[in-house]
Amino acid sequence: MEKYVRNNKTISGRLHDELVMMEMEQGKYFSLNPVATRIWDLLEAPESIEGLCSRLSAEYEVDSGQCRKEVESYIHEMADLGLVLRC
Repeated sequence: MEKYVRNNKTISGRLHDELVMMEMEQGKYFSLNPVATRIWDLLEAPESIEGLCSRLSAEYEVDSGQCRKEVESYIHEMADLGLVLRC
């Protein structure tokens, strides 16, 4: 089972209920909404998409199929941007 973890080269800080981050190699800034911020928090340690969805489903009212679809899309986008790493 593939797992993902934060790229430790990414600088981040909280601004109200959002996370603002900068990927140093690209010099790009990103702003994460509250759910994306929660995913970022959960990726402090390596986690699978299934593990993320299990935890998010327990915290938010979301259909498991919809959760998987959205988390998978989000994680792949973050990986393509170099913000999270596959491990």
